[in-house]
Amino acid sequence: MTPTSPSPSLDIAPSAKTGGGWNLRLVAVLIALAWPTQLLAAGGILGANATASVAQSFHTTQVAWFGLTLTLVSTLLTPFAIKLGDLYGRKRVMLAMMALGAGGEALAALAGDFWLVLIGRAIAGFYGPFGALSFAAVRDIFPRRLVKSASGMIGSSVGLVALGTPFLAGWLVDEWGYRGALWFLAAATAVAFLLVAVLVPETPRHAFDSGFDWAGGLVLGGGLTAVIYAVGQGQGQGQSWGWTDVRTLGWLGAGAAALVAFLFVERASAHPILDLGVLRRRPVALALTAGGLAQTVAFTMPGLAILLALFPHIPGVSAGLGWTAQHNAVVSVSWNLVMFGTGILVSRFLRSLDPRKVWIAGLVVMAVGYTLVGFFHGNELELALTSCVANIGAGVVVAGAPVLVVGVVSRDEQGLGSGMLNMLISLFGAIVTAGAYALLGAHSTVVDGTAFYQDAGYAWVFWLGALVTLLALVLSLFIPPLRDPETDDTLTEADKAA
Repeated sequence: MTPTSPSPSLDIAPSAKTGGGWNLRLVAVLIALAWPTQLLAAGGILGANATASVAQSFHTTQVAWFGLTLTLVSTLLTPFAIKLGDLYGRKRVMLAMMALGAGGEALAALAGDFWLVLIGRAIAGFYGPFGALSFAAVRDIFPRRLVKSASGMIGSSVGLVALGTPFLAGWLVDEWGYRGALWFLAAATAVAFLLVAVLVPETPRHAFDSGFDWAGGLVLGGGLTAVIYAVGQGQGQGQSWGWTDVRTLGWLGAGAAALVAFLFVERASAHPILDLGVLRRRPVALALTAGGLAQTVAFTMPGLAILLALFPHIPGVSAGLGWTAQHNAVVSVSWNLVMFGTGILVSRFLRSLDPRKVWIAGLVVMAVGYTLVGFFHGNELELALTSCVANIGAGVVVAGAPVLVVGVVSRDEQGLGSGMLNMLISLFGAIVTAGAYALLGAHSTVVDGTAFYQDAGYAWVFWLGALVTLLALVLSLFIPPLRDPETDDTLTEADKAA
């Protein structure tokens, strides 16, 4: 059994004296971990709504960097966050990340120049890998019999975030511009810091070597960052370069070369930043790839649907629905409630059901749902009904993906598994988004320099989501029986207290 940290904070680990069941302290810990984890999703929605205000405030054509800077820094730092969490305990690293995140958003809100805004967003990007550590912390803290349900609840709470954040974003940006959104993120991150500091017990260390593979981390993070940057620039929209531009190809080539070089760097390192032996195991590779693909669809498709809702309806020119942001928020309540409710329901029964079968069923429903959305999305009723079907499956996906990772890695490997899942979601998200814009661009009309999209483009975007989901489904069929955390030989502190 791996020795744990000697920190006295372990004495306040959640008690499981009621046979490892739920109690008030465990619920408080769940909330303390779910809040900052889903703040990442809320930040994405708030940032997207604030982008136009940023562009108008600073009169810049480079506003894409407002969101891209945070994503790139987060991707670069993820392998370091995983290793640091193993070396020093995940709680300590999470607190440092939240402190930097709050400070970065505050700096961006105060900035009077666009370049200072970007520096603030870059610092806020240190908070980006939080999800890689929070799900791993669940494995450290909760009794083994509750790991599945706790992981599922944290994952499914994204539906609750998607439910309320569009209304919050509209109010903040309408009243105070982009600064209102940034100040809210800074304050909410500070609250998250307090919740974790007070309610979450110290987490054990899972690595005790003193070495740190800086070269491996920089090569891996840099390679992934270069690929994501190139994919973003290859979309050919607005100020981006396009796929045939030598700069796009150069960044793609550099990123691919760095990822290949990473394999050789890790083999030569005495203290590798990622255990490639774990990632070479077939169940781990299948679960991470399938989980990354499916969660990419669950997180990306609703954002792309906003284009359909908010673009104008101009017969023969633009097939958007022409809704206001507020109207879109009201209509989307239906499918976001379905997603949240399904996720919570699935989390409740994951302990007694076969997670693989539940996961596969969710993928089938999500694929069918987005196929239907592609055919029927012409008004509020059609979009609400078909999106509700898709989000029944998405609710299963967001609740089940963390459980899938729990089922293929040991407790000591949980940080690596969760971190790699996060990196794959970022990578696949960039690729799917680029593919979606390529489909839209192939069915567009340009008027006065602005691209307006035809109905066929929107339909193919949703069918792309269905196709990616089917790919995840095929991979999932080959995942062997999952490890049950209840049979893990390594006891959590809560198990020891039981």
